[in-house]
Amino acid sequence: MIQYCYKLFLRLFAINIITINVTAQVNDSLDVSHSKKNVNIFSIGAGIQHGFIFAHSRSVQNTKGANPTGVELSFGWQRNDTETWDLCNCFPKKGLLLFYYDYDVDILGRGVGAAYFLEPYYKLGNKTFFSFRGVAGLAYLTNPFDSVHNPTNQSYSSAIGGYLLLGIGFSYLINKQWWLNTTINYQHISNGGLRQPNKGINWPTAGFSVIYQENPRPYYKAPRSKVKFWKGLSPRWDVGVFGIAKRGTDENGNSYRMPLIGGTIQVDRQVGRINMLTLGAEVYGDKSLRMQLKRDSIDASAIRAGLLIGHEFLLGKFVFSQRLGVYIFNQTPYYDPVYHRWGIQYFINKHLGIGMQLKAHRHVADFVDLRLTYSWQKSR
Repeated sequence: MIQYCYKLFLRLFAINIITINVTAQVNDSLDVSHSKKNVNIFSIGAGIQHGFIFAHSRSVQNTKGANPTGVELSFGWQRNDTETWDLCNCFPKKGLLLFYYDYDVDILGRGVGAAYFLEPYYKLGNKTFFSFRGVAGLAYLTNPFDSVHNPTNQSYSSAIGGYLLLGIGFSYLINKQWWLNTTINYQHISNGGLRQPNKGINWPTAGFSVIYQENPRPYYKAPRSKVKFWKGLSPRWDVGVFGIAKRGTDENGNSYRMPLIGGTIQVDRQVGRINMLTLGAEVYGDKSLRMQLKRDSIDASAIRAGLLIGHEFLLGKFVFSQRLGVYIFNQTPYYDPVYHRWGIQYFINKHLGIGMQLKAHRHVADFVDLRLTYSWQKSR
């Protein structure tokens, strides 16, 4: 399930970055003064969520049957202008989400956090809207794994974890300033494999919230541009190095961070306004994996190599990627032959980019790496 969460979140995040990139070109025909400060519609919302723990593996069956309940507070800014409509035919909202959850089981405890949310709205009628929501942030959890005090918690082992939410919602306009919003969500918390155990907390919820908009105005609608400016561009080539200090355990049982270092090459073809298809290869060595093989008395290489196909959102200087990989060299017995990667990259200039990626096998994160990339592409 985690791969679908990352994929949908990146799609929503793409819509938001697009709207940021076109801010300087905004021509808001609904604002008589044409003042940029009136582009965003500010709102405040408060709501409640209730759901159940999804016990996705044998290791976390001790959380099955729990029913988390949470409260949330949101601060949102919604775009409503011609340029945004032309790019996505929607009205994206971005903002800050604050939340608190009681997980209804002592093993997991409680969680509190803050996150950034993205929510494009699609108009269904004069008073009704449909929306997708993607949220990413950090959460503080009260009862992590402890070999003495909480040894049965296989869901998380660090007090700070990464938080993701994906959901759909329906909003109804009560009057000019007040909205009623109902949502169905899938939520996830894990630490990205930085510390074990890390099976993650997964919990679907349903809930409702009340939203207040101080200065609402009519929503824009117009035909969308169909210019295919990307046709005729040559492929883009990327070469890069990546690495991370990954926590592992040596043969004496001592835990510390060990280097993971690798390289990658990739060729990309733009196929849409913000869409690019990718084909690449990677190879890396993992010292923590070498130690694990040694502890298990397995004579195998800690080097892994794979081929990847994927997709990128092209958003000005930002690139958001989703890739599916298959190992072409992997002597270890610990992983499936197929894996997936999710990443973000920022271009410092025409050629140099810095970024980070998460690598996972099915619903379990393997590691998060940092990377430096050199890219080149012939002009039109």
